[in-house]
This record gives sequence, structure tokens and C-alpha cells, in this order.
Amino acid sequence: MSIEWCIPTVRDILEGAVILIKRPVKYAMSSKNFADGLREEVGKLESEGRRVDDLAQVARNNRRNFNDCFTEWQQSANKALEEARNLLDAFDNASKTCCYGRLPDPYCRYRFSMKAEAKSQVILGLAEKCTRFRALDDICFINTASGIVTAPTPARRDGEDTVQSTAATASVFSASTSIKLGNDDVFESRALMIGNIMDALADDSNSVVGVYGMGGIGKSTLLVDVESKIRGEKERNIREEKSFDWVAKADVSKNPDIKTIQGEIADVLGLTEIKEKETVSRRARLLHDRLKDEEREKKKVLIILDNLWEGLDLKEVGIPCGHDNKVMGCKLLLTSRHRDVLRRDMGCDKDFSLGGLKDEEAKRLFEKIVGDKAHDDELKTWVNVALDKCAGVPFLIVAMAKRFKDAELYEWRNTLKNFEEFKDKETSDLINHMLQWSYDKLEEDMKSLLRLCVVYSISKPSLENLLRYGFGLGLFGEVSSMEVARDRLHLQIRTLQASSLLLDSEDVDSFKIHDLVREFVASVASRDHPILVLKDKDKSITELPKDKLKSCRAVCFPYVNMQELPQELDCSELLIFLLFANNRSLKVPYSLFHSMRKLMVLNLTRICLTCSSLLPFQFLENLHTLCLDGCSLDNVAILGELKGLHILSFVNSNIYRLPREIGQLTELKLLDLNHCKKLETIEPGVLQTLIKLEELYMQNSFVQWNTMEQTPPTNAGLIELNHMKNLHTLQVSIPNVSVLPEDLNVEKLTKYEIQIGNLWSWLSKLKGSRTLELKSDPLGNILRKGCIQSILGKTDNLLLEQLDGSEQSICVLSQKGFPELKHLQVKNSPSIHYILQSPSHIHFKKLESLILKNLINLEMICDSHISSKSFSTLKVVKVESCDKMEVLFPLSVVRGLPRLEEIEVVNCKLMRTIIEADDCHKFELRNLHVLKLCDLPNIKNFFNAGSTLSSGTSYNQVSTQIAFFNGQQVTIYELFLPLLIRCNTDYDDYSICYFLIIFFPN
Repeated sequence: MSIEWCIPTVRDILEGAVILIKRPVKYAMSSKNFADGLREEVGKLESEGRRVDDLAQVARNNRRNFNDCFTEWQQSANKALEEARNLLDAFDNASKTCCYGRLPDPYCRYRFSMKAEAKSQVILGLAEKCTRFRALDDICFINTASGIVTAPTPARRDGEDTVQSTAATASVFSASTSIKLGNDDVFESRALMIGNIMDALADDSNSVVGVYGMGGIGKSTLLVDVESKIRGEKERNIREEKSFDWVAKADVSKNPDIKTIQGEIADVLGLTEIKEKETVSRRARLLHDRLKDEEREKKKVLIILDNLWEGLDLKEVGIPCGHDNKVMGCKLLLTSRHRDVLRRDMGCDKDFSLGGLKDEEAKRLFEKIVGDKAHDDELKTWVNVALDKCAGVPFLIVAMAKRFKDAELYEWRNTLKNFEEFKDKETSDLINHMLQWSYDKLEEDMKSLLRLCVVYSISKPSLENLLRYGFGLGLFGEVSSMEVARDRLHLQIRTLQASSLLLDSEDVDSFKIHDLVREFVASVASRDHPILVLKDKDKSITELPKDKLKSCRAVCFPYVNMQELPQELDCSELLIFLLFANNRSLKVPYSLFHSMRKLMVLNLTRICLTCSSLLPFQFLENLHTLCLDGCSLDNVAILGELKGLHILSFVNSNIYRLPREIGQLTELKLLDLNHCKKLETIEPGVLQTLIKLEELYMQNSFVQWNTMEQTPPTNAGLIELNHMKNLHTLQVSIPNVSVLPEDLNVEKLTKYEIQIGNLWSWLSKLKGSRTLELKSDPLGNILRKGCIQSILGKTDNLLLEQLDGSEQSICVLSQKGFPELKHLQVKNSPSIHYILQSPSHIHFKKLESLILKNLINLEMICDSHISSKSFSTLKVVKVESCDKMEVLFPLSVVRGLPRLEEIEVVNCKLMRTIIEADDCHKFELRNLHVLKLCDLPNIKNFFNAGSTLSSGTSYNQVSTQIAFFNGQQVTIYELFLPLLIRCNTDYDDYSICYFLIIFFPN
């Protein structure tokens, strides 16, 4: 070996030197690239963090404990993000230079690049670990022991006042807020009462406030106005402090359903897991513990309990209370006909007597319904006579006004003369006479529907249950389908509402029956169509007179505390039997139904049914509707003998298998398996034999669908649905995309809720009649399937999550466009850059709400080149965590949004203006009521016409608002006391406004 071979050459030395200095030079020269790379990784981790934050909030609401691995990940992620942000801020400020500011400091950039690279790797690893947290059970567990949940709460920014964001907990005003007198919706006397109630609730010495008065005087309506007042829906006003963090409301009624009351309170609190608890006691404990959590966190909770007939055991419900049933830790607002119930049974601290309307108010209410006819000279006298008879009772005023609205003069005279006999009698006698008058004018099918509402025995009957019971009883005549029967029911209800025998409800497609009407109909029916509704005070049904039982056409046990059922009931004329139990330990004796051979409708809810219990069902040859909801069932094969069955429901029941015998029910029109979470097997071929089936409900239920390739099949396959030629309504969950047949015939459906992908729950809260929810990774394969394309064009409620394909715009996803779409939600989809992109002939002509969340690459909703009519029906737009968006809408699009009511933009880092234009023309937002801008660090103004505010300009509060809205160009109608909240910002500099909420009146 020569010695020269071991001596490095000059070339070797130079190459080594290049290697040594290449990396440092790269760090010094490419610091901007390292900064951009770090920002990208930070954005990805923030996106993942926001996704799991939603799961974490559900866990907190349900008092779950977080897994250690999730808590550690969350702490590490928060620390890494904070360090990365500080590093990037330092880089932005590190323009320290050498050579008198002409050259950047290479050493500072070298050090930054090294740190940025290392931090990017850390953040990348944390983002990868986050993919393990996909479902609720991945991050937390249920703590079976009592105690306080150790779930961490999100960090709160200094000065930020967090308000619960559920639909049921809108902004809540302080009790001292004044009420506009003379409002069209609230009369002066009622406004004064509302003010008194609000003041009483604001008084710390009062934990229970009550309102009492006769039936029909308007107690429930008053509570609706109080609730709206508290929630901030009646008026938009400046507030220093919210009066309540949570406001829940439940109707107690004459026969309280404790589970329903618990559910209504839990819904507001986001306590979704109460649905998993079967017994009242376990639900009560969960609700009690959650309310105690709120007390410990010094949260203010108001629970409104309407229509108490007697004392309600708060402990049984789960509302914290003392031994004397006195509420603790929250406040109650109650109504009852009887003051003693409020004071003696519920420990009311302050109560108010609600009387009739004043004469002028009664006249205004009457004239509002009757219209111009009330001002006719020949009718004026009779209007005064009618109002005198009503004595200020709103129920009577409305009922009489609706009757007289289309009546002739002779009808007015004749009716009011008939009322003369009640001149010196009680108002209740006049109410009954008025109800009799309305009842006598009804057709027989309307009377039958009213009687069915009474049998149901609750103030707000389920429309769907009425349909199923009514169909089984034949109340809709010779109808050809469930769809026709449903239409007829809606028509009948509308007719009864027009006559004031049924009331409108705050819920869409819902209604109420007033206690006065229920009592009257029950008394009338007792003569010709005996009805028996058992109450808790009735110790045993066997103690009732036998002749009364024998002649009964309808029997209902509405959540009474029964320990056992009688061995047999001699009810040979019985047509409908409804039993709602509070636990599944109640068992049905073998011989209970022996004499009920005429039975057409049977509902058994929350009871235990064994094989021997079900055996007598085979003799119920006239049974058309069978509802076994919330029951424990070990075998349902015997039900295959009920060949005349049209409707079969197992909602929320413990059923494990749907056997082949169910396939014998060839007359079945409706099968409801919703929320049967333990249903794992539907024998192959069962579904395809139900050829007359029109409606199939399988939401949150069976998911073990057989794949097309699996032979022999071990379970039902989706392809079996093609044999149901009459199927028009379908609710189904398909977590495994591979089981979805290409040729599945879903185009025939007129109503559907179809969930495809790994959604852990039914997420959409904006319900339409045709809902499609898609979540998968990647989602593109699903969207290209022919069966999905066949319904995309007629879907009215669409939720898309995890779009990660080649499509950059929503408008290209459907071959037929979206002509029927009303509600669109797009979440967690990095491939989406636009919602509507030109050139496109697609328009969202019916779109009412647009919700976009965590779309990290979304640049804009649409550009200025699309048609101004593309979003012409849009009412609500909400955008959250879309970090590349700078502008919400161009001005040309806003001019085509005449119905826009609500704008919400949250946590969009680059958002600088809401509306942008290159001209200074005026535009109007006539219907805008709510504007929420939150966590927008780069926001400059609401409307940008080419000029922006200088950051050094000083304004007072009023002129700042004008500058922000650029009042020279924007016309916002009826701006009423804007609510302005700033956090981490200076009043003198609106260009860094952090948080802004503005409400506009209706």
C-alpha cells in the first residue's frame, strides 16, 4: 500500500468541507421554507385538535373520565403548539440584521431553522398519534363510581366569557333587562308579569318561583315568553352578565312521564348517555351528578316545569333537593292550577297569580284573529258581547275568534244568545259549552282522532305514534298506503287546530292538546266510547268496577308505578291497549290478553317479555299495530303468527335476532328497528319476503350487513331491499362501505336518512325528509357509486366528512346537481377549496343553511363570477376553522342573498373582511338578525370596498362601529342595541377586533 493513497487530495478536502457547511448554509438560506413547513404542520395538528375537542366536549357533558393516553397527548399537543407559535412569532420579529439592516442575520435564521425542523417532527408525530382518537370510547371511559369527573376543560382566554353553544342554550340575558311594552307578541299585562318573574328569578333568596291560575288562562304561553326572554330570542340587548348558563324546560302534565322529563333536561345539558340508562333511578343518578357538577363550577341552571297537577318528586327525576323536596343548587320555575301545589308540595319561595287579559288586550287578540270583520258596524256590538262572555280568558278568546272568523251575522247572534244561560255561571261552564259547540261540528273521524289523543294521555302526543295507532284502528278509512294515511292525519290535525281543539306547538310538525280539551273529550267519550286512563292514585285496575272494564274501548297505563299486572282483564270490547312502564322488570302474565279478541292496537313499552308472555299474541287475530318499544325480548319468532299485522315496532328494545318467522308477516307495511343496538342477526331472506313493506327504520341499529361476495350468506344483505317494490321510506346505517351494492335501488325512495361510513353517531341536527350522511376515507369511491348518484340530486340534507379525493369543489360531486338541497354541512375535508366554482351551471336554488367546519384548504365559498341566484334562498351561513379563507362573500353574491338571517364566522385566521367588492355601491341586508364574528385575528372590517382602517386611528365606541360596518355603503335594517364584546383588543383599534356578536330584531 503506497503512502500517497492515505493522504487526502485537495478535492477530498473540498468535498468534505462542502458537506460540513452545506447543512448550516441550508438552514441559514432556507429559513422561510422551514417556517412555512412548521406553519403547515401546526395547521394540521390544530385541525386534528379541533376534531377531538368535539369528542372531548361530549365526554365532559356525559361525565366521562379521559384515558391517560389522551390526556397526555392533549397536554403534549398544547405544549408543542404553544412552543411552535412562540417560535414562529420570534421568527417574524427576528428581523435583526447585520450590515446596517441590509442583510438578514444568518446565525439567527440558522438557529431558527434547526429548531423549526425539530419542532415540525414533534408536531408531525403528535398528529399521527391523534389518528387513534376517532370515537368517543377512544378518548374516555365511563366511571362507574360516583364522584367528580376528572375531564380537563379547554383553556379559556383572558376576558372571554364562554356561553354554552347548544341550540337549547342560546345567549341568556340578565333578569334586569327591560321588556318592550306594546310588543305585538306580548301584551302589557303579560309583559309586566314577565318582568316580575324575571326579577324574582334574579333574587338570590328565591330558588323556586311559581305561576298559578285557572286552566286556559295562559300559564304555558307565559312560560314560553319567559323562556324566550331568558334565551334572548325576544329582544337583543346589551348584558353585563348572563342570568343562566343552562335553561331546560319539561312538561309535567297530569300523568308525568319521569323518563321524558329527565330526557328533556338532559338534552339541554348535552347529557346524551342518559339514553343508555334503562331505569329511572339510574337516569336520575346520572342527571343528579351532572347538575351537581354545574353547581360546583358555579354554573347557573334554570329548570322550567310546566303544568304540575300535584307535587313532583324531584329526587326521582334527578334534580338535587333536600328531604323536604326543596330544590338545591339550581332554580325552578313552575306553573300549576293550584297555589297549594306550588307552596306546599314544591316549596315555592315566590308565586304569582295569573289573571285574564285586560279588556283592550282581549279585544286586540280577538281582532287579530278575526281580522277586518271585527270592525264591521253591524258586528261591533256582537264583538263586545263575545268578549264579555270570554272574561279575558285567552283560551276562550282564541276559540271564539276562530269560530267567528268565517261566520255570518246570524251565526254570531244565534251562538251568543245560546251563551246567555251562562251569564251568572262559572267560566269553566262556558268553556265546556264552547268546546261542546266545536266538538258537535266535527266529522266522526275527527272525533275519533281527538279520542285517540285523550287515550294517549300526554299534552304533546307523538305524531308518528298517532299515525301508527290510528292506522291500526282504521281511522283513516280505506287508505292505500302509509303515505296517504300520514297526509290525511296532517290534514285532520290542521282542521282541529283551526277550531282550537288542538293547539300549535313550538316544534315544527307538532301540536298540543290542552288539558281543558282532554278533560272535556274524556267526559264525552265516557258515554258512548268508554276510555280508561289509569292514574297513580288508582291503586289497582282490578279494583275498578267490572262493568266499566268490560265496556271499555280503550285502556292506557301512562307510566304509573305498577308492581305487577293482573292475571287477566275482562275487556271483551277493547280495541286499543297502551301500557307505558318505567322499568323492564314488569312482566306480562300469560293470560292477560285472553278476553281481548277484538284488540287492534297493542303498545307495551319498557317491560319484560318472555316466550310464554308472547304466546297469547297468536290469538289476537285482529291485531294490526304492535309496538314493543324499549322491551326486553328473548325470542320474537311467535310474532310470525300475526298474519294480519300492518305495523311492527321494536324501537330501543333488547332484541338480538330477527328470525325467519318474521318473514311470514307479508301484510306488513311498517317495520321499525330504530335504536336496537344489540340486533346482530337478521336471517338471510327475511327482509326480501316483506314485499308490501313501505317504511323501514333501522337508525342506530343493525349494521352487520352481508357482503355481496359472501356465500352462503350469514346475515341480511342490502340487496334484499330491491325486492320491496313499495318501499318509499328508509332509515339505515352502513358503516362498512364494501357492503353497498352498486345496483341498490334507492332512487324510488321519497324519504330517507342514510348514513354511510364510520360516523360514531347521527350527527345532523338539521333534519330534512331526505338526509344523506357520508363519512369515509377516501370518500370519493362512495360518491361515484351509481346508487349514491341516483339520490344526491334529490337529497335535501347533506353531510359530508373527510372528503380527501381529487374533487376541489362541492358542485362537481353530483352529476345531477343539487336542485333540492336545503341544508349542507361539510367538515374535516382537506381536498375542498370551493363550494361553488365557476365555470359551473350548478346552483343551490333551495339551500337554506351552509355549515363549513375545519376545511383547512377552503379558499372561498364561491367567486364573483357565479350567478347571483346561486344562493338566493340562503338564510344561515356558519364557517369555522377555515384558515385559508380571507373573504366570506363577494358583493355580487351578497346582493343575491335577500333572505340571509344569520352569519357566523369563527376561528378563521386569515379572514380579513366578510364582504368584499371593488366598487362603493350600497347594498342591503334586510333580514339579517344575528352576526357572530369570533376569534378572527386578521379581521379589518365587515365590508371592504378597497379601503381599510389604519391601525393607528382612534375612535369612540359608536364611530368604531360605523367604521367597521362602513355605514356609507351598508344598510342594515333595524339595528337594535348591538351587543359588542371585545377580548384582548384595544377599543381604539378595530383592525384587531377579536370577538364580535351583534343581534338584530325580528
